[in-house]
Amino acid sequence: MPKNKNKRQLFSRKKLMISRYRARYVNLDNKIYNHISEDISNRLSEINRLFESVLIITKNRNIEAFDLSKKSKGKPLIISPLNFNITDSKIVDDEEIINLRDNSFDLIISDLLIHSSNNFQASLGRIKSLLKPDGLMITTLFGTDTLTELKYSLIEAEEKITGNTYPRVNPFIDIKSAGDLLYNSGFKLCVSDNYRIEVKNKNPLELIKLIRSMGENNYINIDKPNITKKMWNITSTALRGKSNDCNLITSTFEIITLTGWKFHESQQKPLA
Repeated sequence: MPKNKNKRQLFSRKKLMISRYRARYVNLDNKIYNHISEDISNRLSEINRLFESVLIITKNRNIEAFDLSKKSKGKPLIISPLNFNITDSKIVDDEEIINLRDNSFDLIISDLLIHSSNNFQASLGRIKSLLKPDGLMITTLFGTDTLTELKYSLIEAEEKITGNTYPRVNPFIDIKSAGDLLYNSGFKLCVSDNYRIEVKNKNPLELIKLIRSMGENNYINIDKPNITKKMWNITSTALRGKSNDCNLITSTFEIITLTGWKFHESQQKPLA
């Protein structure tokens, strides 16, 4: 019997699907998505190549911000758990179950989705299988420093009230581990880098609405008691204490970007 057959998965795909379904009805301007779209566009502008077939897997409603007009010969295929109401897009509940042919795309952009995978390396491998030889993958994901202010504020509040703590914020991968898995999944010319975005909200509820709009509610695969009003009040006070401006809530989002190419004989070889 395989060793991992009965291994409990870190994330509940059922909870994740529910979270994403609810996100379809929360539409707001998102600084994080806008920043990432601009960053990906800048990265593509530095590549001297015209892509023939492009796949974008994303929850970003501002899909036009990727600006592929000068980099793609045709319209990209867009796959998302949200409804964009635009042509050449498909709604899928679970991006890990995509019925597409291997070797179909020469550019795949996976935008803030892969961090929810229970098998990160396998998900990278699936993207690689969809790429044509010498195809490029660009994937973004949340890194380990994401929402640290909220995470530690919740821990402080729960310890104060009950003496016990539960994971209330999804765990995210660190950049070194992500880069290692990128390389181990068979990509070539691998690059991993990260940056941080600070988001300021008027109050904690505004922050929670932002998280919900991205379908990033807690989807850890454990049962835990609900957050009480008392616990939330203490959390809110702790959050304000972690901000330089007592009138605003400051939250950090670490963005890791991974780029890799599918092997082709024509690619440049690394130096010995």
